Amino acid sequence: MLGTYLRQQLTRESDGYHHVMHHWHDPSGTGTLVLLHGAGVAAELTWEAMAPTLSGYRDVYCPDLRGMGRSHPLDYQETPFTATQVADDVAHWLLDHSVETYDLVGYSFGGLVALLLQQRGRRARRLVLIESALLERASITVLRELRAQYAEVADQLVTADEPSTAVTAFLDLVAPFRSRHPRVERMTVQRLAARPLGFAYALKAVNEAAWSLDREELIAAAPPTCCVLGGKSRPESHAFARQMAAISADWSVDVIAGVDHALPYQKPRQVAHAIQHWFGRARD
Repeated sequence: MLGTYLRQQLTRESDGYHHVMHHWHDPSGTGTLVLLHGAGVAAELTWEAMAPTLSGYRDVYCPDLRGMGRSHPLDYQETPFTATQVADDVAHWLLDHSVETYDLVGYSFGGLVALLLQQRGRRARRLVLIESALLERASITVLRELRAQYAEVADQLVTADEPSTAVTAFLDLVAPFRSRHPRVERMTVQRLAARPLGFAYALKAVNEAAWSLDREELIAAAPPTCCVLGGKSRPESHAFARQMAAISADWSVDVIAGVDHALPYQKPRQVAHAIQHWFGRARD
């Protein structure tokens, strides 16, 4: 059991890859929720602390995306992938389970995957983007320069014998105003270093997407969207999110005070409340 949910692990094999989906089910619930985690982390660690607050759904689907969690190549040899491939993986899961109407949450790399998923036939009813990749800067030129720095970190992850230095360099880019408490920093580095090659290929996938995808087209295709950001995240990210909310009534911003890019791990209950509020499922 996970809160009110019965839990099970689903698997499928396709084109040399073993895919894992974590499925939460509550027969008394209503609706479907899909949760997409970030680069270098796994579905269970990202979402399970939110399960009690995300109660009320009949089905919750949390895939382990390529290179992360329990999903892996059949020969266990990590290989590069694109964000488009990962979105296709998720689309196949939705098709397999006849999911047509659903709420969608994407965190960091999962936010980019969530946006791409909307171009694949089964659009979400509403969307929450938590610190989404490709939305860090208003200027696409500045964004590409930033993503090139992440690509350098990815190269370090691929070649380094020990990944902690490269992981710390990633944290300095994504969460420069984070807590530097030794215990917190150690846990964060350990979490991200679990599958360094998978993490590296996810970072490279975002860099490739920054150059190859039409971001304006992705944003235009999104359903009503709430951007959830950490109060300690870069002000440039906040500015772009507020800019989009000012332009469109279908975009909103929710800031969780006192946390940075790692907000799902730092304040899971508050993040889950923000998710439920945007989906119209909040309880007093």
